[in-house]
Amino acid sequence: MIEMPEASTIARQMNETLTGKIFHHFSRGPLTHKFLWLNKPAEEFDAFVAGRQVTGAKSYGRSIFLYIDETHLNLFAELGGRILYHAQGATLPAKYHLRWDFTDDTSLTYSLQMWGFVGLLSKTDLSAPPFTDTGIPPLSDEFTFERFNQLLEEYPEKKAKGIKGFMVTSKYVFGIGNGYLQDILYRAKIHPARKIPSLSLEERSQLFSSIQGSMAEAIRLNGREDERDLFDYPGGYRRLMSSQTMGNPCPTCGTTIQKLAYLGGACYLCPTCQV
Repeated sequence: MIEMPEASTIARQMNETLTGKIFHHFSRGPLTHKFLWLNKPAEEFDAFVAGRQVTGAKSYGRSIFLYIDETHLNLFAELGGRILYHAQGATLPAKYHLRWDFTDDTSLTYSLQMWGFVGLLSKTDLSAPPFTDTGIPPLSDEFTFERFNQLLEEYPEKKAKGIKGFMVTSKYVFGIGNGYLQDILYRAKIHPARKIPSLSLEERSQLFSSIQGSMAEAIRLNGREDERDLFDYPGGYRRLMSSQTMGNPCPTCGTTIQKLAYLGGACYLCPTCQV
């Protein structure tokens, strides 16, 4: 799944590459998927965007905003898969789910993995639910330690679920999924099943610093090595705790990295360092 570092990378590349281009056509591709959601029929997408200009792009948490004229945007949210740019004369992939063509004979394609939402919205739509129900992205001015600690206390299941449940709930911290969570908790030396009331103020501070540091490093490296940017290049961030490192020695203490099934997904951790 695309998380904050990948969204940040792709949005920056969209802004640099697509700004000023004129939409020619939007269409569905040869592939269909029941977990790909559009908020309008493809024909309405096409009728609206044709002849309009890309005016920029930015990211917010795990979401990507591709701006259309000064009033609307394409929202890419909660996405798995690849958004790819194709230069003039390039061969498009044989299989994809969505396609945007521009008047200069360049294109974007989106190939879904797992699930994803693509919406055609007005800017005013973003000021109403469900788009106002997201949490605070790390590295934003709002994401201070004081606010983070307040969010921990506000989490209604803080006594029932471990810290993993809080971290991957977009209503609180928006931008982190299961991919980066493993390294964040490892660097903070916190087990994913730890209940929030058991975390000391020092541990909460370590977790906050780990979130900020991990996200900044991953953005600098253009995301994870198993995800792709707009030009189909892999990111440079190599995870310490993942399915690829399971069974290897912990970089800190040498204990074998283990896999734990918890809250509907896999966790990778060092059972010695993370308590």
